[in-house]
Amino acid sequence: MNSKYIASDFNIKSLGSFYTPDKTTFRVFAPDYEQLNLIINNHGYEMHRNGNCFEIALSGNLELVKYHFEGDGYSFRDPFAYMSDEYDSYVLDKNKFDNEVSRPEPLECEPVIYEISVRDFSSDDAYPGYFKKKFLSLTETGLKKDEYYSIGLDYLKELGITHLQLMPVFDYDNDKSDYNWGYNPVAYNTLKKDYVVEQDNPYAYVNEFRHTVNVLHRSNIRVTLDCVFNHVYDVKTNDLGKMLKGKLYRYMENGELAKGTLCGSEIDTDNDFVKAYILEMIERYVKVFDIDGIRLDLMGILDIDTVNAMNDMRAYKPDFIVYGEGWNMGDVLSEDRRATIDNALKIPEVKMFNDYFRELVIHYISGNDTIDQDVMKALSGMNAPLRPAQAINYVECHDDYTFYDRLDLYLKEDGEKVNKDRCLLALAMVLFSQGTAFIHGGEEFFRSKNGLRNSYNSGDEINKIDWNLRCENNQYVSKVRDLISFRKTHKEFNADNNAIRFKTYDRCLIYQVGDICILFNPGSEQIAYEDGREFHVVFDEYGCCDYVSDVVSVSAYSFVICEE
Repeated sequence: MNSKYIASDFNIKSLGSFYTPDKTTFRVFAPDYEQLNLIINNHGYEMHRNGNCFEIALSGNLELVKYHFEGDGYSFRDPFAYMSDEYDSYVLDKNKFDNEVSRPEPLECEPVIYEISVRDFSSDDAYPGYFKKKFLSLTETGLKKDEYYSIGLDYLKELGITHLQLMPVFDYDNDKSDYNWGYNPVAYNTLKKDYVVEQDNPYAYVNEFRHTVNVLHRSNIRVTLDCVFNHVYDVKTNDLGKMLKGKLYRYMENGELAKGTLCGSEIDTDNDFVKAYILEMIERYVKVFDIDGIRLDLMGILDIDTVNAMNDMRAYKPDFIVYGEGWNMGDVLSEDRRATIDNALKIPEVKMFNDYFRELVIHYISGNDTIDQDVMKALSGMNAPLRPAQAINYVECHDDYTFYDRLDLYLKEDGEKVNKDRCLLALAMVLFSQGTAFIHGGEEFFRSKNGLRNSYNSGDEINKIDWNLRCENNQYVSKVRDLISFRKTHKEFNADNNAIRFKTYDRCLIYQVGDICILFNPGSEQIAYEDGREFHVVFDEYGCCDYVSDVVSVSAYSFVICEE
């Protein structure tokens, strides 16, 4: 391969199509091309080289004109367009983009992130909204199940989450299936057609999503996007890859593609243009769609400098968050430069999924009471090298089993009631750990995927959020809602809290955080705890409460919260 592009080779802000009613200018960064043509309605317009770019300005009103580029045997759509169909990109007037700004209330606590797929959120036959499987499903209010239970957006508002994480929403390949989670990226610049209602209106691909974000902001919910900047679905057809003649990717010393993602390619963020492009797309997501954070899939494939630079978005949005999967992967980038958990000290403002917490809590809740010392470290966020402010604590996300399915598979003999109580106990440990709490959509009402561990292409029946479960388990949902509220209103659970003490009593783990005492009992026997003090009990197995006792009874597979 040729040498990589460096920052002086290009001006990232100058690329794409720039519309006015009188003329439109098209500019492409293509230093390795001999010639390039702009194609409109099967007619080719020869573009002129200007340094490392090809450009052309056409007179007249070209709004909504479809175009692509051809040259040197390649044909590709515009990687900077705001909307593209299967073959072409569209000239759009940015003045027609929805630019309403709605601000949620200031965030006074560490985030509580709730992960959903846009499609899964409203694909259930029981979902009564109009915009099923679309962005706009997240804007519908007044929806109820069984005439009493809120579902949809109203449910999210009542639950009290601070951030809604959307699984990939930019164009991806379904990989010969009607259903896919979206980790097969085709483009980073245009949204997935399936999620848009007015699919024949190119402006809807911007405005429907922007409106959705605005409605969520007015509901005091921030929005983060799951972005797959580590590989592309098909290196032979990817537009950005063709524009760069393959310099989008990393290569082994033998010239073969690096495949450390296990998905066929690795994005080369050491290439200054590739890094600038990713940062430009993130800036677009903030300025055009007003999103509040980025979740990076396989973040360890990216280099540390690129990931740290994403925090520059705080100049536009001070509470912007960057987080991702800090797994150590890759074939080319040296380990000391990967954005991994092992290098957490080099990316101090970036949060990472805490698999240490996940595995410990899963085993602890499942009956392993020999690891309570490790669980103490997990709850306090002191599992080096992650600091508490960097730790995203969870027991369930879109991949792997749901927590309820895991228990049903391995501990089915204990019965449904016991395993539901275990799920609530695990979620309480997530919510009261030091760091950022992460909830997989439906986890709080025992979402099931029929025991499938990886349901990435298994269709709606398996992946849907089953709103009937929300109603059937409302007593648990109410408890989770109250736990989230308690966490948000008590500063003791901010990630910089050091006033933490632990002890054990029988099988009970006692977690003292400032003036709050939480007693976790993962065992099968009720425990009566006393230490000579009076306890103000505010939450027990029945939910919120308010009584004083010198003996605290902690039921099996349960927890109790006390305040001094």
